[in-house]
Amino acid sequence: MNRIIITVFLAAATLAGCSTAQKAQQTTTNQTDVSARVDEVVKPDSVAVRISPWVEFRRTPDSITWQPQFDFLCMSEYPATVSINGIELKQYKTGIFFTTVKFNEGANRVRAEAIYPDGRTAFCEREFIYEKRDMTRKSFPLWIEERSVEPSTELELLAEDIVRVSFRGSLGQDGYAGLTPGKTRVKCSRQDFTDYSLYRAEIPLKKLKAGKPYKITLRLVATADGAGEKTFELPVERTVIVKNPEDFPLVKVRNENSRLVFNLGSPRLGGPIRSELGPGVIMKTNGRTGKNYRILLSATENGYINEDDVEVMPAGTVQPSYYITSMSCGPSADADVLTIPFPEPVPYEVFPDPDGKRIVITLFGVETSSTWVTHRAGRKIIDKITWDQPAPQTYKVYVNLNTDRIWGYDLKPDGRSLVLHIKYPPVYDLENPTPLTGLKIAIEAGHGGSNSGAIGLSGLVEKDINLDLSFRLGDLLKSMGAEVVQARDSDKDMTLIEKRDIAISSGADMLISIHANAGGRGYLSTGGTSTYWHNPFWAPLAESIYDRLLETGLPEFGVVGSFNYTVTRTSQLPAILVEQAFMTNAEDEEKLADPAFRQLMAEKICEGITDYLRQMSN
Repeated sequence: MNRIIITVFLAAATLAGCSTAQKAQQTTTNQTDVSARVDEVVKPDSVAVRISPWVEFRRTPDSITWQPQFDFLCMSEYPATVSINGIELKQYKTGIFFTTVKFNEGANRVRAEAIYPDGRTAFCEREFIYEKRDMTRKSFPLWIEERSVEPSTELELLAEDIVRVSFRGSLGQDGYAGLTPGKTRVKCSRQDFTDYSLYRAEIPLKKLKAGKPYKITLRLVATADGAGEKTFELPVERTVIVKNPEDFPLVKVRNENSRLVFNLGSPRLGGPIRSELGPGVIMKTNGRTGKNYRILLSATENGYINEDDVEVMPAGTVQPSYYITSMSCGPSADADVLTIPFPEPVPYEVFPDPDGKRIVITLFGVETSSTWVTHRAGRKIIDKITWDQPAPQTYKVYVNLNTDRIWGYDLKPDGRSLVLHIKYPPVYDLENPTPLTGLKIAIEAGHGGSNSGAIGLSGLVEKDINLDLSFRLGDLLKSMGAEVVQARDSDKDMTLIEKRDIAISSGADMLISIHANAGGRGYLSTGGTSTYWHNPFWAPLAESIYDRLLETGLPEFGVVGSFNYTVTRTSQLPAILVEQAFMTNAEDEEKLADPAFRQLMAEKICEGITDYLRQMSN
């Protein structure tokens, strides 16, 4: 059985200036600061090992700080009696302890101390200078925060478009946004906050000359008499160019898994994705924002795609479009199959709708022409195929299912057809001694290699506990008869696409991704366990595992939907992500550091998988 060693990152820099004091049973030795001594040794393999007894600061403010207080995080060997500035504190099994220290103006000595059970003592003491400062931004002289200015990139747009401008600036003034050359200028709306205002404006482009570059200018005008400076103007190095529709090129997708997104919002894991397209799809552009082309999908719908994923087609290229006259569906050896004509490489997208027991396929640039649909006998999952033409050149195919409990689907171009496969269920028997026989389950240990993931308060490394839990879960699943695919089987660098491809190409029936969370303020703030799904068909799997994880005693963080993590953003098989708990929460990290607790988590994930399989069998 494969096993790994859980490693800990040492904050070696925090040890400088710390000293140890050893107290025998009958003799006490007073220690002075021995700043030249470093209480650790470095082995030939560059692994730092502390000399016992020891104590260290893990998180401190700068030596000169303007914060009136700070949450000091310290660490020593467990168990010990620990304190900061003489206040005895709880020490977690990971060795950490912490408290909030309020500063007085000037010099402040902060001392962390640990007394071992055998009487040995270690302490670390440092000085911090607190300079009280009023950090409130003044309104005068007038100012604009340049990094807050939107738009932040070059723009190529249509005359019918509007440029939305926003910026932060001096509190309570009159703001204006304009374009130069010319006299286009719009007064901004204003929202006031503690020490700044947020200014917003919409600039219409219909009066601008096509093909001519314009620059955005921002201006603040003082609202109070006697304020001194009356105006402040900031020229913004952003070019706006208006183009005619025919001046925008066609582009062709050149990469696998090219993301077509709804808009250019930037949540943590990428914008809201509407489709992942493969090479060859040709699309009409009607705008450009920085390095992203705006894609004209229909008269009412746009998308965006990065310039790195497409190539510009030569002038004179004709935009793909065609009429659909027929479709057909029927059974195959391992799936129900729907075949849609695809003579031209138009853009398309797939929308999962488990509540409606259907999968919706939308093709752009396609119209109906006396459509009929052939349904062959022997189908197991597809009930019937219907269609709709909600708008010119927007064609929708409704794949109506006889169940919402499906095991995956895949839509891909195949020659001059677009083919949808909906997988048949795997065969397993939960009443057998090895109930998972017949199932293949893929597990992804998050991060790896140079990507350590989150680092816990004590130095616990996420990539290691992810891999450890993945092995534990894999062993349990194997003992129940399942074939297990470890997408990351060692501490190595892998791309997210590589991990996803391993799971899909293996023919796995299910994918479980293992991670550990981080975030929140304070060492006891945000915590708890959680599961995540992207495709709503897989929400029941996330819910089943989440319910079992709560039995570990971890608090709730929740089941999170529409999660854009690449590995689990898949339709080919049920795929969810487990965030074990928070590495940045002292209570959570203490549990995650315990091999016995990780074993319990593996058992609960396994039980959640079994619960899901039971639901799928009913």
